[in-house]
Amino acid sequence: MERGSARARPLDTPGPLSQRGAAKRFRLAHSSMRKFRIGATSFVHPASWIDNVEQLAGRVEDIELLLFDIEGPHGVPSEAERAALRACKARAGLSYSVHMPLAPSLASRDETRRQAGVATLLRALQVARELDADQYVLHVYAGDHEGDVAPDDLEAFRARAARSIETILASGVEPRALCVEQLDYDLAWLWPVIERYGLSIALDVGHLHRDGRDLREQVRRFLPHTRIVQWHGTEPGGRDHRSLAHFPREQSRWLLETLLRAGFDGTLTLEVFRPGDFETSLEILHGLLAELST
Repeated sequence: MERGSARARPLDTPGPLSQRGAAKRFRLAHSSMRKFRIGATSFVHPASWIDNVEQLAGRVEDIELLLFDIEGPHGVPSEAERAALRACKARAGLSYSVHMPLAPSLASRDETRRQAGVATLLRALQVARELDADQYVLHVYAGDHEGDVAPDDLEAFRARAARSIETILASGVEPRALCVEQLDYDLAWLWPVIERYGLSIALDVGHLHRDGRDLREQVRRFLPHTRIVQWHGTEPGGRDHRSLAHFPREQSRWLLETLLRAGFDGTLTLEVFRPGDFETSLEILHGLLAELST
């Protein structure tokens, strides 16, 4: 399903998001003026794929289907589940974002490992197509996993990532539907590759807050190229993907106001995996949207 560009207007051009107008009081009716879809993950509840989607349908508009480990015994939906998920999507008017497997290392220095990762992603893409997916979330690690050492040669890092992206795009996936996730490094490292192939960004603002990065600077910089915003809190001990109760309220309000001002028409995903975290996060989201509409 195509939903326009799923991009926001540039933040440094005249208009609703210009600095000139940023200080003005901004009011929006969140029901009529909100252009973005609200999403949740496919494993909020300790239940099956279809049970989760059926419980969330009507409360959110997009489901991030988590294909984290397609090699595992329950890593992908069965054929019967895939048919049920397609039917539920059509019936409920949902969109599906599919999170690709976590293990592949698309910019690995180990060429065998890089090629194996690409092969895994191609298999996952086939499953995603059978689920009638609208967009795909992709990890490109700085090394072989999150927390790995930074690349010592950025040009070589980008070249390895580019080879992987070229193979993935050759499978027929639309470039704009491929969303590179903000992980634990400066996305500017990979920006030349994202721009060259016309990819989109999955801007994980939860990661930005977790890592102490400048949220506002990063949102202003990358929102025009973002198709998915992933949102979650981080507990005091450092565990992320928790309730938005653990995300600063002032920053939450600024984020939503920014998305509304920009006319962002992508997906805002509450990327949490427990019922309590989802319920409190959804309550916070609706509460802030209501505030912005008054």
